[in-house]
Order: sequence, then C-alpha cells, then structure tokens
Amino acid sequence: YKGVIAVKGMDQKFVFQGVGMLFAGGFEGLGWKPNEKRESRFIFIGKNLDKDFLRDGFLTCRVSAKLRFAVGDTVEANVGKWTKGKVIRQWDDGNAYRVQLMDDDKTEVWAPIDIDVYIRALATAE
Repeated sequence: YKGVIAVKGMDQKFVFQGVGMLFAGGFEGLGWKPNEKRESRFIFIGKNLDKDFLRDGFLTCRVSAKLRFAVGDTVEANVGKWTKGKVIRQWDDGNAYRVQLMDDDKTEVWAPIDIDVYIRALATAE
C-alpha cells in the first residue's frame, strides 16, 4: 500500500508506503500548492481485496463534523488527571485542539481528536 493524506491543520502532505506490517511515512516537506485540491489517496496492492471494507474504513477517518468546542471555551483536558484549561486553537498541527491549562505555568497540551477521552466540557457549572 501507499498513498498521500491531506491532514487537517497541516500544510504538508503526509506521504506513506508499506508492505504487510511494515510502514514508513511522514510529512515529507511536500506542501500543497495554493490552487491544488487537497485530497487523500490510499492505494492498495494485492489480490482478492475487500474494496468496500477498505474504502469504508478509510473514509471513517475524514473530518466531517464541526468541533464541539470553540476557541476561548473553558474545558477539561486529560493530562493523566482532568485539568481545567482554555481552547486556544483548533486544528493545530493536525490535532483537533490546543489547550492552555489553567496552571501556574500556563502549560499547553493537545487533544488529538474530539472525544471525551482527551477533552470534555467542564464537569460542573462555574
């Protein structure tokens, strides 16, 4: 298999290839041209492949919904324990959110995807 992925929040193409369980890939410095259509392509090489299964699995990785939290929203981020923070950016380096924790150091963390395992609404009203 091989391909190129348009990762939301990234200006470079993610280029990859592999055989069986071996995989190599990364952001190779190949940027999207200003008028180039950003699209992802995944090429499978093999016999008797279940095309529908592979296509459906790949398509579930698309960003199709609006994120739950806006920039400026107060949330809780999972950093080993739930910690109060503020969303300071959406789609930062391919991560759904960048959150600034409300700690003494104003630590910044990322929520890679928009699910309650990483980021959630405040547990109690302020």
